[in-house]
Amino acid sequence: MKGNTVQHIFQDRVDESTGRKVRQLTSTQGNHHHLYFTSSSFTLDNNWVLYISAEYEGSPNIYKLSLENGEAVQLTDNRDGILKSYVYYEGNPYRGLGKASPSYNPHTKQLLYIQGNEVRLLQIDSLEEKVIYELPPNNMTGFTHLSMDGKYACVPYISSDAFEVGEGNPFTLIRDKVQAEQLESKMLVIDTETGVGEILFSQVGWITHVQFHPTDHRQILYNHEGGMVEQRIWLYDNGHIHKVRDQSAASSDLWICHEMWLRDGDGILYHGSKGLPNDPSMQLGRQRQGHTVSFIGCKLHTGEPVELEFPANMVDYGHFTSGNNDHLLVTDGIIDSYSIHICNADWSKRELSWERLCQHNSSFLVQDVHPHPIFSHDERFILFTSDQHNSPTQGHIYLIEVSE
Repeated sequence: MKGNTVQHIFQDRVDESTGRKVRQLTSTQGNHHHLYFTSSSFTLDNNWVLYISAEYEGSPNIYKLSLENGEAVQLTDNRDGILKSYVYYEGNPYRGLGKASPSYNPHTKQLLYIQGNEVRLLQIDSLEEKVIYELPPNNMTGFTHLSMDGKYACVPYISSDAFEVGEGNPFTLIRDKVQAEQLESKMLVIDTETGVGEILFSQVGWITHVQFHPTDHRQILYNHEGGMVEQRIWLYDNGHIHKVRDQSAASSDLWICHEMWLRDGDGILYHGSKGLPNDPSMQLGRQRQGHTVSFIGCKLHTGEPVELEFPANMVDYGHFTSGNNDHLLVTDGIIDSYSIHICNADWSKRELSWERLCQHNSSFLVQDVHPHPIFSHDERFILFTSDQHNSPTQGHIYLIEVSE
């Protein structure tokens, strides 16, 4: 029930590889993970973190957890399981919490999420919430996003026909069906005060990741999902659509993923691989055959994209997020498959260095236990998820200080 509290007992460990202290924040049974990394999980004062939690076989709900005393407050009242959506293909059609949907705005203390076909907006202090929009029937959603001022919500969706695929990997099957049948995604933007929704555009492709520009709601960064697609990153800019890191002339072995705005909005961070694709939908054995080069890229508003390559042996799957500037990054993979690394990127000099913070040792078996490391707003801490001290596929959330 909303407002219920859960007491977690922090557990501190010393990382065996670096000697740094790692704090496990959650302690109760079940599956716990923070929000997807395109949304902050930290409150603006860095005193609380938002996370999703469910007891085994139970319905997931969203909580906020005090970093001072471990008390967690339940923010939502979902009793209908997991909504079927992007990433959560085995969920309930049109019923339950959309686990990919939560987007938190620390400036306005608003939490956006999807419950069934309802787009809801909740104030995390008062727990007051309202339904701001009802989605049309027979559609599937992905991630959502709130504008910096909290006035607009972005919700992409595609016909549920796209998810009607046979046996196999739904990630690639849906991608292939969308292309074969030329299915369109719709980009819905909702006025959070009036509840008026507008379809900005429809486009052939499977759109799952959306992000408002940090200061300009008229710009929306979005993707085409499916791993090996003709063009991954797109930008809607006040009625105009542009390709970001244009792949038109690229070879078929270029893989790009996990785009996000730099915090000041001056550029777009992404990463990928060249050679044999480092696509998680491919079998592990195939990933380890042939020549692969991983890279981290940045497209500033002025100039061409700059891509910094890693040594040839660094090809593990992972994610990158940025701090308060364009050079401080954190990753949970690439360099190796089991550690959190801080990276410093000098884009002008085309130089890249890194330092291990700790081992996360997460299995990566399911979306919920991808570590997805993020910085606190003051860059003092890194928050991540791992199943290393839980059952496989069942996460706990962890905190490590960047500078001890």
